[in-house]
Amino acid sequence: MREKYQKFLITDFTVFDLETSGLNPENDEILEIAALKLKGKDIAGRFEALVQPTKAISLEVEKVHGLNEIFLLVNGRGLKDVLSDFIDFIGDSIIVGHNIKEFDWLFVLNQLKKLSLPASSNKLIDTLELSRKLINLPKYSLSEVAKYFNFEHNSAHRAMPDVEVNAKIFIELMEMLLNKKNC
Repeated sequence: MREKYQKFLITDFTVFDLETSGLNPENDEILEIAALKLKGKDIAGRFEALVQPTKAISLEVEKVHGLNEIFLLVNGRGLKDVLSDFIDFIGDSIIVGHNIKEFDWLFVLNQLKKLSLPASSNKLIDTLELSRKLINLPKYSLSEVAKYFNFEHNSAHRAMPDVEVNAKIFIELMEMLLNKKNC
């Protein structure tokens, strides 16, 4: 146990989340990216970026995360620049997120391809999958998993608050996993 835990403490992880204009990685756009770089349990870096949309954002989508076209056009940057900076930020770290294999990472890979940027081959850890393996809940939304660990999650559906709570969840899940394997 001690050896695996020590390895965990020196491993680089990047916990990330996206806000998007919809649910389809083929047609919808990334509007916000946030990430925390962890060295084991310690925060080693922070990344936040808003993206200028190229299409209209529906009122229904705006109600989910509060991001609208005017705000993003004024405060955002082009997607190619944001994704390039994001890929530089993550480096060769292990990527962590909640439902990233079925959602967030698909958006990133799709947009990298569309923009002719090199695809990332980082390893992925999905806290949704890990939660399902380690804890018993009726639902496994990020908010429900946060509630299980008694973490406040008041700003759901904004990238950095989601990342901050998911980083805490990830650490708890990894400690459970490392302890479980050595019982």
